[in-house]
Amino acid sequence: MKRKYLIFLLLFIGVLIPSILPLFNQGFFQMHDYTHLARLTELDRALKDGHFPPRLSKNLGWGYGMPLFHFYAPLPYLLGEVWHLLGFNYLNSIKIVFGLTALIGFVGMYLLAKKFWGKQGAMLASLALIYAPYRAVDFYVRGALGELLAISMIPWVLWSIIHLIDDNKKINRNTSILALVMAAFLLSHTVLNLITLPLFIIFSIFYSLINKDALKQGFKVAKGFLLGFFLAGFFIFPAFLEKKFTAVDKLTTGFSHYSHHFLYFRQFISGNWGFGGSVDGINDGMSFHLGKVHLLLVIVTISLSLLMFKMKKKIDKRMWVAGFFALIIGLLAWLSTYHAKPVWDFMPLMAYIQFPWRLNSVIIVLVAFLAGGGVFYLNKIVKKKAGLIYLLIFSFLILVKNYGYFRPKEYLKTTNDFYYTEENEIKESMSGVIPDFIPRWVKNKPEEIAYDEYKIIEGEPQIEIISDRTQKLILKINSKEEFKLQLNRFYFPGWKLFIDKNEVDFEYENNNGVILTKLPAGSYLLKLVYKDTLIRVVSNFISLISLVVIIKLLIKSSTD
Repeated sequence: MKRKYLIFLLLFIGVLIPSILPLFNQGFFQMHDYTHLARLTELDRALKDGHFPPRLSKNLGWGYGMPLFHFYAPLPYLLGEVWHLLGFNYLNSIKIVFGLTALIGFVGMYLLAKKFWGKQGAMLASLALIYAPYRAVDFYVRGALGELLAISMIPWVLWSIIHLIDDNKKINRNTSILALVMAAFLLSHTVLNLITLPLFIIFSIFYSLINKDALKQGFKVAKGFLLGFFLAGFFIFPAFLEKKFTAVDKLTTGFSHYSHHFLYFRQFISGNWGFGGSVDGINDGMSFHLGKVHLLLVIVTISLSLLMFKMKKKIDKRMWVAGFFALIIGLLAWLSTYHAKPVWDFMPLMAYIQFPWRLNSVIIVLVAFLAGGGVFYLNKIVKKKAGLIYLLIFSFLILVKNYGYFRPKEYLKTTNDFYYTEENEIKESMSGVIPDFIPRWVKNKPEEIAYDEYKIIEGEPQIEIISDRTQKLILKINSKEEFKLQLNRFYFPGWKLFIDKNEVDFEYENNNGVILTKLPAGSYLLKLVYKDTLIRVVSNFISLISLVVIIKLLIKSSTD
Protein backbone atom coordinates (compact mmCIF):
# COMPACT_ATOMS: atom_id res chain seq x y z
CA MET A 1 0.00 0.00 0.00
CA LYS A 2 1.33 3.42 -0.95
CA ARG A 3 2.38 5.57 1.96
CA LYS A 4 -0.12 8.37 1.23
CA TYR A 5 -3.03 5.92 1.19
CA LEU A 6 -1.85 4.33 4.44
CA ILE A 7 -1.66 7.75 6.08
CA PHE A 8 -5.15 8.59 4.82
CA LEU A 9 -6.51 5.27 6.12
CA LEU A 10 -5.00 5.76 9.57
CA LEU A 11 -6.20 9.36 9.70
CA PHE A 12 -9.66 8.26 8.60
CA ILE A 13 -9.86 5.58 11.30
CA GLY A 14 -8.48 7.96 13.90
CA VAL A 15 -11.17 10.61 13.36
CA LEU A 16 -14.09 8.27 12.67
CA ILE A 17 -13.78 5.75 15.51
CA PRO A 18 -14.37 8.21 18.40
CA SER A 19 -17.84 9.06 17.03
CA ILE A 20 -18.93 5.41 17.13
CA LEU A 21 -16.89 4.21 20.10
CA PRO A 22 -19.96 3.47 22.29
CA LEU A 23 -21.02 0.82 19.76
CA PHE A 24 -18.04 -1.28 20.83
CA ASN A 25 -19.39 -1.53 24.36
CA GLN A 26 -20.75 -5.01 25.03
CA GLY A 27 -24.01 -3.49 26.23
CA PHE A 28 -26.35 -1.12 24.48
CA PHE A 29 -28.17 2.07 25.34
CA GLN A 30 -31.76 3.23 25.18
CA MET A 31 -32.79 5.60 22.38
CA HIS A 32 -36.09 7.27 21.63
CA ASP A 33 -36.59 4.69 18.88
CA TYR A 34 -35.77 1.33 20.46
CA THR A 35 -37.67 -0.70 17.87
CA HIS A 36 -34.74 -1.60 15.61
CA LEU A 37 -34.15 -5.14 16.86
CA ALA A 38 -37.85 -5.94 16.58
CA ARG A 39 -37.95 -4.58 13.03
CA LEU A 40 -34.86 -6.54 12.01
CA THR A 41 -36.24 -9.70 13.63
CA GLU A 42 -39.49 -9.34 11.71
CA LEU A 43 -37.67 -8.67 8.43
CA ASP A 44 -35.46 -11.70 8.98
CA ARG A 45 -38.51 -13.86 9.70
CA ALA A 46 -40.31 -12.59 6.58
CA LEU A 47 -37.34 -13.25 4.29
CA LYS A 48 -36.77 -16.73 5.70
CA ASP A 49 -40.47 -17.40 5.12
CA GLY A 50 -39.91 -16.61 1.43
CA HIS A 51 -41.72 -13.28 1.58
CA PHE A 52 -39.91 -11.10 -0.97
CA PRO A 53 -39.94 -8.21 -1.38
CA PRO A 54 -40.79 -8.10 2.31
CA ARG A 55 -43.93 -6.13 3.10
CA LEU A 56 -45.50 -7.75 6.15
CA SER A 57 -44.51 -8.11 9.78
CA LYS A 58 -46.02 -11.28 11.25
CA ASN A 59 -45.99 -10.43 14.97
CA LEU A 60 -46.43 -6.68 15.19
CA GLY A 61 -50.00 -5.49 15.50
CA TRP A 62 -50.38 -7.54 18.73
CA GLY A 63 -49.72 -10.74 16.78
CA TYR A 64 -52.26 -10.00 14.04
CA GLY A 65 -49.62 -8.75 11.61
CA MET A 66 -48.99 -5.38 10.01
CA PRO A 67 -47.74 -4.17 6.58
CA LEU A 68 -44.69 -2.56 8.20
CA PHE A 69 -42.17 -2.86 5.36
CA HIS A 70 -44.83 -1.90 2.88
CA PHE A 71 -44.44 1.66 4.16
CA TYR A 72 -41.34 1.85 6.36
CA ALA A 73 -38.16 2.28 4.30
CA PRO A 74 -36.46 -1.15 4.43
CA LEU A 75 -32.81 -0.48 3.49
CA PRO A 76 -31.41 -0.05 7.05
CA TYR A 77 -32.86 -3.43 8.02
CA LEU A 78 -31.87 -5.12 4.75
CA LEU A 79 -28.30 -4.04 5.52
CA GLY A 80 -28.70 -5.39 9.04
CA GLU A 81 -30.00 -8.66 7.61
CA VAL A 82 -26.82 -9.04 5.53
CA TRP A 83 -24.71 -8.90 8.70
CA HIS A 84 -27.11 -11.20 10.53
CA LEU A 85 -26.82 -13.79 7.75
CA LEU A 86 -23.03 -13.50 8.07
CA GLY A 87 -23.34 -14.72 11.65
CA PHE A 88 -23.84 -11.63 13.82
CA ASN A 89 -26.72 -11.55 16.28
CA TYR A 90 -29.53 -9.04 15.85
CA LEU A 91 -28.06 -6.51 18.28
CA ASN A 92 -24.59 -6.47 16.75
CA SER A 93 -26.06 -6.36 13.24
CA ILE A 94 -27.93 -3.18 14.14
CA LYS A 95 -24.80 -1.75 15.77
CA ILE A 96 -22.86 -2.37 12.56
CA VAL A 97 -25.45 -0.52 10.48
CA PHE A 98 -25.30 2.43 12.88
CA GLY A 99 -21.53 2.43 12.47
CA LEU A 100 -21.76 2.16 8.68
CA THR A 101 -23.77 5.37 8.50
CA ALA A 102 -20.65 7.23 9.68
CA LEU A 103 -18.44 5.47 7.15
CA ILE A 104 -20.86 6.04 4.26
CA GLY A 105 -21.33 9.70 5.15
CA PHE A 106 -17.60 10.35 5.57
CA VAL A 107 -16.66 8.85 2.20
CA GLY A 108 -19.60 10.46 0.39
CA MET A 109 -18.78 13.93 1.72
CA TYR A 110 -15.09 13.43 0.90
CA LEU A 111 -15.92 12.64 -2.74
CA LEU A 112 -18.32 15.57 -2.99
CA ALA A 113 -16.11 18.17 -1.32
CA LYS A 114 -12.95 16.99 -3.10
CA LYS A 115 -14.45 18.08 -6.43
CA PHE A 116 -14.52 21.69 -5.22
CA TRP A 117 -12.15 22.09 -2.26
CA GLY A 118 -9.38 19.53 -2.94
CA LYS A 119 -8.22 16.76 -0.61
CA GLN A 120 -7.53 18.95 2.42
CA GLY A 121 -10.86 20.75 2.17
CA ALA A 122 -12.60 17.41 1.66
CA MET A 123 -11.09 16.04 4.88
CA LEU A 124 -12.37 19.03 6.87
CA ALA A 125 -15.83 18.80 5.27
CA SER A 126 -16.06 15.06 6.02
CA LEU A 127 -15.04 15.63 9.61
CA ALA A 128 -17.60 18.42 9.92
CA LEU A 129 -20.38 16.11 8.73
CA ILE A 130 -19.50 13.20 10.99
CA TYR A 131 -19.24 15.46 14.04
CA ALA A 132 -22.29 17.60 13.28
CA PRO A 133 -24.19 17.90 16.59
CA TYR A 134 -27.48 16.93 14.92
CA ARG A 135 -25.91 13.62 13.85
CA ALA A 136 -25.21 12.98 17.53
CA VAL A 137 -28.88 13.73 18.27
CA ASP A 138 -30.00 11.25 15.63
CA PHE A 139 -27.40 8.70 16.77
CA TYR A 140 -27.43 8.71 20.56
CA VAL A 141 -30.63 10.53 21.48
CA ARG A 142 -33.29 9.71 18.90
CA GLY A 143 -31.77 6.51 17.51
CA ALA A 144 -33.06 7.51 14.07
CA LEU A 145 -31.27 4.82 12.07
CA GLY A 146 -33.11 5.39 8.79
CA GLU A 147 -32.60 9.15 8.98
CA LEU A 148 -28.90 8.68 9.72
CA LEU A 149 -28.53 6.45 6.66
CA ALA A 150 -30.43 8.91 4.47
CA ILE A 151 -28.24 11.81 5.70
CA SER A 152 -25.18 9.76 4.80
CA MET A 153 -26.57 9.18 1.28
CA ILE A 154 -27.27 12.87 0.52
CA PRO A 155 -23.60 13.67 -0.32
CA TRP A 156 -23.49 10.59 -2.55
CA VAL A 157 -26.51 11.77 -4.55
CA LEU A 158 -25.11 15.31 -4.91
CA TRP A 159 -21.71 13.92 -5.94
CA SER A 160 -23.33 11.60 -8.49
CA ILE A 161 -25.29 14.49 -10.05
CA ILE A 162 -22.15 16.62 -10.32
CA HIS A 163 -20.03 13.73 -11.59
CA LEU A 164 -22.56 12.87 -14.30
CA ILE A 165 -22.78 16.47 -15.51
CA ASP A 166 -19.02 17.11 -15.41
CA ASP A 167 -17.83 13.86 -17.01
CA ASN A 168 -19.01 13.47 -20.61
CA LYS A 169 -16.83 10.43 -21.30
CA LYS A 170 -18.42 7.76 -19.09
CA ILE A 171 -22.08 8.68 -19.28
CA ASN A 172 -23.46 5.14 -19.02
CA ARG A 173 -21.43 4.31 -15.92
CA ASN A 174 -22.16 7.64 -14.22
CA THR A 175 -25.88 7.38 -15.02
CA SER A 176 -25.93 3.94 -13.40
CA ILE A 177 -24.11 5.23 -10.32
CA LEU A 178 -26.62 8.07 -9.93
CA ALA A 179 -29.50 5.61 -10.30
CA LEU A 180 -28.09 3.24 -7.67
CA VAL A 181 -27.33 5.90 -5.05
CA MET A 182 -30.70 7.56 -5.68
CA ALA A 183 -32.49 4.25 -5.13
CA ALA A 184 -30.47 3.67 -1.94
CA PHE A 185 -31.46 7.11 -0.69
CA LEU A 186 -35.15 6.54 -1.48
CA LEU A 187 -35.10 3.23 0.39
CA SER A 188 -33.41 4.71 3.47
CA HIS A 189 -36.02 7.06 4.92
CA THR A 190 -39.45 7.90 3.52
CA VAL A 191 -39.86 11.31 5.18
CA LEU A 192 -36.50 12.64 3.99
CA ASN A 193 -37.64 11.88 0.44
CA LEU A 194 -40.23 14.65 0.83
CA ILE A 195 -37.58 17.06 2.08
CA THR A 196 -34.67 16.26 -0.20
CA LEU A 197 -36.09 15.29 -3.59
CA PRO A 198 -37.03 18.92 -4.40
CA LEU A 199 -33.46 19.94 -3.46
CA PHE A 200 -31.95 17.31 -5.77
CA ILE A 201 -34.14 18.43 -8.67
CA ILE A 202 -33.50 22.15 -8.14
CA PHE A 203 -29.76 21.58 -7.70
CA SER A 204 -29.63 19.47 -10.87
CA ILE A 205 -31.29 22.27 -12.86
CA PHE A 206 -29.01 24.87 -11.26
CA TYR A 207 -25.80 22.91 -11.87
CA SER A 208 -26.83 22.12 -15.45
CA LEU A 209 -27.39 25.84 -16.11
CA ILE A 210 -23.90 26.84 -14.95
CA ASN A 211 -22.40 24.24 -17.30
CA LYS A 212 -22.40 24.09 -21.08
CA ASP A 213 -25.23 22.34 -22.92
CA ALA A 214 -27.64 22.75 -20.01
CA LEU A 215 -30.50 20.94 -21.75
CA LYS A 216 -28.33 17.94 -22.60
CA GLN A 217 -26.97 17.79 -19.04
CA GLY A 218 -30.47 17.99 -17.63
CA PHE A 219 -31.63 15.04 -19.72
CA LYS A 220 -28.69 12.94 -18.48
CA VAL A 221 -29.55 13.64 -14.85
CA ALA A 222 -33.27 13.06 -15.46
CA LYS A 223 -32.46 9.62 -16.88
CA GLY A 224 -30.43 8.72 -13.78
CA PHE A 225 -33.16 10.03 -11.49
CA LEU A 226 -35.89 8.07 -13.24
CA LEU A 227 -33.87 4.84 -13.24
CA GLY A 228 -33.19 5.24 -9.51
CA PHE A 229 -36.81 6.12 -8.78
CA PHE A 230 -38.05 3.14 -10.77
CA LEU A 231 -35.47 0.84 -9.14
CA ALA A 232 -36.97 1.76 -5.77
CA GLY A 233 -40.46 1.60 -7.30
CA PHE A 234 -41.33 -1.73 -5.67
CA PHE A 235 -41.43 0.24 -2.41
CA ILE A 236 -42.16 3.84 -3.46
CA PHE A 237 -45.30 3.34 -5.55
CA PRO A 238 -47.23 0.98 -3.21
CA ALA A 239 -46.20 3.03 -0.16
CA PHE A 240 -47.69 6.16 -1.70
CA LEU A 241 -50.72 4.68 -3.45
CA GLU A 242 -51.83 2.30 -0.69
CA LYS A 243 -51.21 4.43 2.41
CA LYS A 244 -54.95 5.22 2.36
CA PHE A 245 -55.53 1.69 3.69
CA THR A 246 -53.65 2.48 6.93
CA ALA A 247 -53.96 4.77 9.92
CA VAL A 248 -50.83 6.68 8.82
CA ASP A 249 -52.68 10.02 8.85
CA LYS A 250 -52.72 9.78 12.65
CA LEU A 251 -48.97 10.48 12.48
CA THR A 252 -49.75 14.05 11.47
CA THR A 253 -52.28 14.82 14.23
CA GLY A 254 -52.13 15.62 17.92
CA PHE A 255 -48.70 16.27 19.35
CA SER A 256 -47.13 14.89 16.14
CA HIS A 257 -48.52 17.87 14.23
CA TYR A 258 -45.80 20.15 12.88
CA SER A 259 -47.25 23.20 14.65
CA HIS A 260 -45.85 21.93 17.97
CA HIS A 261 -42.26 21.49 16.78
CA PHE A 262 -41.05 24.70 15.18
CA LEU A 263 -37.69 26.13 16.19
CA TYR A 264 -36.43 29.58 17.08
CA PHE A 265 -33.42 30.93 15.16
CA ARG A 266 -31.32 31.05 18.32
CA GLN A 267 -31.69 27.27 18.65
CA PHE A 268 -29.45 26.84 15.60
CA ILE A 269 -26.63 28.51 17.50
CA SER A 270 -27.01 27.28 21.06
CA GLY A 271 -29.10 25.05 23.26
CA ASN A 272 -28.76 22.85 26.30
CA TRP A 273 -27.81 19.30 25.37
CA GLY A 274 -30.21 16.65 26.59
CA PHE A 275 -31.77 13.25 25.93
CA GLY A 276 -35.39 14.32 26.19
CA GLY A 277 -37.91 15.02 23.45
CA SER A 278 -39.21 17.84 21.31
CA VAL A 279 -41.85 20.04 22.92
CA ASP A 280 -43.99 23.00 21.96
CA GLY A 281 -41.89 26.11 22.45
CA ILE A 282 -38.21 26.64 23.12
CA ASN A 283 -37.68 24.33 26.11
CA ASP A 284 -36.97 21.17 24.10
CA GLY A 285 -35.36 18.27 25.89
CA MET A 286 -32.79 17.88 23.10
CA SER A 287 -30.65 20.35 21.19
CA PHE A 288 -30.88 21.37 17.52
CA HIS A 289 -27.82 23.62 17.28
CA LEU A 290 -25.57 23.32 14.24
CA GLY A 291 -22.28 23.81 16.06
CA LYS A 292 -20.52 27.14 16.55
CA VAL A 293 -17.31 25.91 14.92
CA HIS A 294 -19.30 24.63 11.95
CA LEU A 295 -21.06 27.97 11.50
CA LEU A 296 -17.78 29.87 11.84
CA LEU A 297 -16.28 27.72 9.07
CA VAL A 298 -19.24 28.52 6.81
CA ILE A 299 -18.80 32.25 7.44
CA VAL A 300 -15.08 32.00 6.63
CA THR A 301 -15.75 30.11 3.40
CA ILE A 302 -18.38 32.60 2.19
CA SER A 303 -16.16 35.55 3.17
CA LEU A 304 -13.10 34.14 1.37
CA SER A 305 -15.24 33.31 -1.63
CA LEU A 306 -16.36 36.94 -1.84
CA LEU A 307 -12.75 38.09 -1.42
CA MET A 308 -11.69 35.81 -4.28
CA PHE A 309 -14.45 37.27 -6.45
CA LYS A 310 -13.28 40.80 -5.61
CA MET A 311 -9.72 39.85 -6.58
CA LYS A 312 -10.53 38.02 -9.83
CA LYS A 313 -13.75 39.83 -10.83
CA LYS A 314 -15.10 36.47 -11.94
CA ILE A 315 -17.60 33.99 -10.52
CA ASP A 316 -16.39 30.42 -10.94
CA LYS A 317 -18.26 27.17 -10.42
CA ARG A 318 -17.18 26.91 -6.77
CA MET A 319 -18.62 30.32 -5.96
CA TRP A 320 -21.90 29.49 -7.66
CA VAL A 321 -22.26 26.23 -5.73
CA ALA A 322 -21.22 27.80 -2.41
CA GLY A 323 -23.72 30.60 -2.90
CA PHE A 324 -26.48 28.17 -3.86
CA PHE A 325 -25.91 25.97 -0.81
CA ALA A 326 -25.72 28.99 1.49
CA LEU A 327 -29.07 30.16 0.11
CA ILE A 328 -30.63 26.72 0.66
CA ILE A 329 -29.30 26.62 4.24
CA GLY A 330 -30.96 29.95 4.96
CA LEU A 331 -34.24 28.86 3.35
CA LEU A 332 -34.38 25.55 5.22
CA ALA A 333 -33.48 27.22 8.51
CA TRP A 334 -36.32 29.70 7.99
CA LEU A 335 -38.75 26.89 7.12
CA SER A 336 -37.85 25.24 10.44
CA THR A 337 -39.10 28.24 12.43
CA TYR A 338 -42.49 29.61 13.45
CA HIS A 339 -42.13 32.31 10.79
CA ALA A 340 -42.79 29.69 8.11
CA LYS A 341 -46.01 28.29 9.58
CA PRO A 342 -48.16 29.80 6.78
CA VAL A 343 -46.10 27.81 4.25
CA TRP A 344 -46.65 24.57 6.16
CA ASP A 345 -50.36 25.35 6.44
CA PHE A 346 -50.56 25.99 2.70
CA MET A 347 -48.82 22.73 1.70
CA PRO A 348 -50.64 19.74 3.31
CA LEU A 349 -48.02 17.23 2.16
CA MET A 350 -45.47 18.85 4.47
CA ALA A 351 -47.49 17.62 7.45
CA TYR A 352 -45.93 14.16 6.92
CA ILE A 353 -42.53 15.64 7.81
CA GLN A 354 -44.00 16.01 11.34
CA PHE A 355 -41.05 17.87 12.84
CA PRO A 356 -39.83 21.05 11.10
CA TRP A 357 -36.46 20.56 12.80
CA ARG A 358 -36.02 17.47 10.60
CA LEU A 359 -34.82 19.93 7.95
CA ASN A 360 -31.56 19.90 9.93
CA SER A 361 -30.89 16.58 8.17
CA VAL A 362 -30.20 18.50 4.96
CA ILE A 363 -28.79 21.64 6.58
CA ILE A 364 -25.92 19.78 8.30
CA VAL A 365 -24.82 18.22 4.98
CA LEU A 366 -24.66 21.60 3.25
CA VAL A 367 -22.99 23.24 6.27
CA ALA A 368 -20.35 20.48 6.29
CA PHE A 369 -19.69 20.96 2.58
CA LEU A 370 -19.18 24.71 3.01
CA ALA A 371 -16.99 24.09 6.06
CA GLY A 372 -14.25 22.71 3.82
CA GLY A 373 -14.05 25.71 1.50
CA GLY A 374 -11.83 27.84 3.70
CA VAL A 375 -8.91 25.44 3.22
CA PHE A 376 -9.09 25.79 -0.55
CA TYR A 377 -9.35 29.58 -0.56
CA LEU A 378 -6.51 30.05 1.93
CA ASN A 379 -4.28 27.83 -0.21
CA LYS A 380 -5.12 30.03 -3.21
CA ILE A 381 -5.08 33.47 -1.59
CA VAL A 382 -2.21 33.04 0.90
CA LYS A 383 -0.12 29.88 0.43
CA LYS A 384 -0.54 26.15 0.74
CA LYS A 385 0.82 25.91 4.28
CA ALA A 386 -1.87 28.34 5.43
CA GLY A 387 -4.58 25.92 4.30
CA LEU A 388 -2.90 23.00 6.08
CA ILE A 389 -2.59 24.95 9.33
CA TYR A 390 -6.25 26.00 9.01
CA LEU A 391 -7.23 22.34 8.47
CA LEU A 392 -5.35 21.13 11.54
CA ILE A 393 -6.62 23.91 13.82
CA PHE A 394 -10.27 23.57 12.89
CA SER A 395 -10.19 19.77 12.80
CA PHE A 396 -8.97 19.91 16.39
CA LEU A 397 -11.68 22.42 17.34
CA ILE A 398 -14.44 20.34 15.73
CA LEU A 399 -13.35 17.27 17.65
CA VAL A 400 -12.89 19.08 20.96
CA LYS A 401 -16.20 20.96 20.77
CA ASN A 402 -18.36 18.11 19.51
CA TYR A 403 -16.85 14.80 20.60
CA GLY A 404 -18.69 14.97 23.93
CA TYR A 405 -22.07 14.79 22.18
CA PHE A 406 -21.30 11.38 20.67
CA ARG A 407 -22.11 9.28 23.69
CA PRO A 408 -25.28 7.78 25.16
CA LYS A 409 -26.90 8.92 28.36
CA GLU A 410 -26.20 5.55 29.96
CA TYR A 411 -25.75 1.88 29.11
CA LEU A 412 -28.50 -0.60 29.86
CA LYS A 413 -27.80 -3.40 32.29
CA THR A 414 -29.73 -5.73 30.00
CA THR A 415 -31.11 -5.13 26.51
CA ASN A 416 -34.11 -7.31 27.33
CA ASP A 417 -35.76 -4.31 28.96
CA PHE A 418 -36.24 -2.56 25.61
CA TYR A 419 -34.83 -4.52 22.68
CA TYR A 420 -37.01 -7.53 21.97
CA THR A 421 -36.48 -10.33 19.45
CA GLU A 422 -38.71 -13.13 20.77
CA GLU A 423 -42.10 -13.44 19.04
CA ASN A 424 -44.35 -13.09 22.08
CA GLU A 425 -42.32 -10.19 23.46
CA ILE A 426 -42.71 -8.37 20.15
CA LYS A 427 -46.46 -9.01 20.20
CA GLU A 428 -46.84 -7.82 23.79
CA SER A 429 -44.27 -5.06 24.20
CA MET A 430 -43.53 -3.60 20.76
CA SER A 431 -46.93 -3.48 19.04
CA GLY A 432 -48.06 -0.41 20.94
CA VAL A 433 -44.74 1.30 20.16
CA ILE A 434 -45.03 0.68 16.39
CA PRO A 435 -48.72 1.16 15.52
CA ASP A 436 -47.98 3.51 12.61
CA PHE A 437 -49.25 1.35 9.79
CA ILE A 438 -52.10 -0.56 11.36
CA PRO A 439 -54.78 -1.17 8.68
CA ARG A 440 -57.58 1.41 8.81
CA TRP A 441 -60.24 -1.25 9.56
CA VAL A 442 -58.68 -1.77 13.01
CA LYS A 443 -60.63 0.70 15.12
CA ASN A 444 -59.38 -0.36 18.54
CA LYS A 445 -56.56 -2.28 20.12
CA PRO A 446 -57.62 -5.97 20.12
CA GLU A 447 -58.92 -7.28 23.43
CA GLU A 448 -56.66 -10.33 23.13
CA ILE A 449 -53.10 -10.74 21.90
CA ALA A 450 -52.96 -13.30 19.10
CA TYR A 451 -50.74 -16.01 20.55
CA ASP A 452 -52.44 -18.56 18.30
CA GLU A 453 -52.93 -18.48 14.55
CA TYR A 454 -56.67 -18.95 14.70
CA LYS A 455 -59.66 -18.92 17.05
CA ILE A 456 -62.75 -21.11 16.75
CA ILE A 457 -65.84 -18.92 17.15
CA GLU A 458 -68.58 -21.52 16.53
CA GLY A 459 -68.49 -25.30 16.04
CA GLU A 460 -65.99 -28.02 16.91
CA PRO A 461 -63.73 -28.58 13.89
CA GLN A 462 -60.46 -30.49 14.04
CA ILE A 463 -57.67 -28.21 12.83
CA GLU A 464 -54.01 -28.93 12.10
CA ILE A 465 -51.50 -26.24 11.13
CA ILE A 466 -49.68 -27.33 7.97
CA SER A 467 -47.79 -24.10 7.26
CA ASP A 468 -47.44 -20.92 9.32
CA ARG A 469 -45.50 -18.20 7.53
CA THR A 470 -45.51 -14.43 7.39
CA GLN A 471 -47.38 -14.40 4.09
CA LYS A 472 -49.18 -17.74 4.26
CA LEU A 473 -51.24 -19.83 6.69
CA ILE A 474 -52.38 -23.33 5.68
CA LEU A 475 -54.74 -25.30 7.91
CA LYS A 476 -55.97 -28.87 7.48
CA ILE A 477 -59.68 -28.87 8.32
CA ASN A 478 -61.90 -31.77 9.30
CA SER A 479 -65.39 -30.81 10.45
CA LYS A 480 -68.72 -32.61 10.58
CA GLU A 481 -70.68 -29.37 10.57
CA GLU A 482 -70.52 -25.79 9.41
CA PHE A 483 -68.42 -23.60 11.70
CA LYS A 484 -67.08 -20.09 12.12
CA LEU A 485 -63.33 -19.43 12.30
CA GLN A 486 -61.29 -16.34 13.06
CA LEU A 487 -57.89 -16.25 11.35
CA ASN A 488 -55.68 -14.05 13.47
CA ARG A 489 -54.48 -11.69 10.77
CA PHE A 490 -55.38 -8.05 10.29
CA TYR A 491 -56.81 -7.64 6.83
CA PHE A 492 -54.85 -5.62 4.31
CA PRO A 493 -55.46 -5.64 0.53
CA GLY A 494 -53.76 -8.75 -0.81
CA TRP A 495 -55.00 -11.35 1.65
CA LYS A 496 -56.91 -14.12 -0.17
CA LEU A 497 -58.66 -17.15 1.33
CA PHE A 498 -58.95 -20.51 -0.44
CA ILE A 499 -60.63 -23.85 0.25
CA ASP A 500 -58.26 -26.14 -1.62
CA LYS A 501 -58.00 -24.18 -4.90
CA ASN A 502 -61.30 -22.30 -4.70
CA GLU A 503 -61.30 -18.73 -3.42
CA VAL A 504 -63.88 -17.93 -0.74
CA ASP A 505 -65.10 -14.72 0.88
CA PHE A 506 -64.42 -13.56 4.41
CA GLU A 507 -65.44 -10.76 6.77
CA TYR A 508 -63.15 -8.21 8.43
CA GLU A 509 -64.78 -4.77 8.50
CA ASN A 510 -67.14 -5.64 11.37
CA ASN A 511 -64.53 -7.64 13.26
CA ASN A 512 -62.05 -4.87 14.10
CA GLY A 513 -60.06 -5.68 10.96
CA VAL A 514 -59.46 -9.34 11.90
CA ILE A 515 -60.29 -11.93 9.24
CA LEU A 516 -63.45 -13.93 10.06
CA THR A 517 -65.04 -16.62 7.91
CA LYS A 518 -67.89 -19.16 7.96
CA LEU A 519 -66.72 -22.53 6.59
CA PRO A 520 -68.54 -25.65 5.43
CA ALA A 521 -68.36 -29.16 6.83
CA GLY A 522 -65.87 -31.52 5.24
CA SER A 523 -62.17 -32.28 4.94
CA TYR A 524 -60.04 -29.78 3.04
CA LEU A 525 -57.06 -27.42 3.16
CA LEU A 526 -57.81 -23.84 4.13
CA LYS A 527 -55.22 -21.44 2.74
CA LEU A 528 -54.81 -17.79 3.70
CA VAL A 529 -52.30 -16.30 1.27
CA TYR A 530 -50.96 -12.76 0.88
CA LYS A 531 -50.80 -11.91 -2.83
CA ASP A 532 -49.60 -8.78 -4.59
CA THR A 533 -52.21 -6.32 -5.77
CA LEU A 534 -52.02 -4.94 -9.31
CA ILE A 535 -50.17 -1.87 -7.99
CA ARG A 536 -47.51 -4.07 -6.39
CA VAL A 537 -47.17 -6.34 -9.42
CA VAL A 538 -46.63 -3.36 -11.73
CA SER A 539 -44.23 -1.74 -9.23
CA ASN A 540 -42.17 -4.92 -8.91
CA PHE A 541 -42.02 -5.19 -12.70
CA ILE A 542 -40.90 -1.55 -13.05
CA SER A 543 -38.10 -2.16 -10.52
CA LEU A 544 -36.99 -5.30 -12.33
CA ILE A 545 -36.89 -3.54 -15.71
CA SER A 546 -34.94 -0.64 -14.18
CA LEU A 547 -32.41 -3.08 -12.70
CA VAL A 548 -31.95 -4.75 -16.09
CA VAL A 549 -31.39 -1.36 -17.77
CA ILE A 550 -28.82 -0.35 -15.14
CA ILE A 551 -26.94 -3.64 -15.53
CA LYS A 552 -26.91 -3.18 -19.32
CA LEU A 553 -25.56 0.35 -18.94
CA LEU A 554 -22.79 -0.90 -16.65
CA ILE A 555 -21.89 -3.68 -19.10
CA LYS A 556 -21.90 -1.21 -21.97
CA SER A 557 -19.71 1.22 -20.02
CA SER A 558 -17.10 -1.50 -19.44
CA THR A 559 -16.71 -1.94 -23.20
CA ASP A 560 -16.67 1.79 -24.08
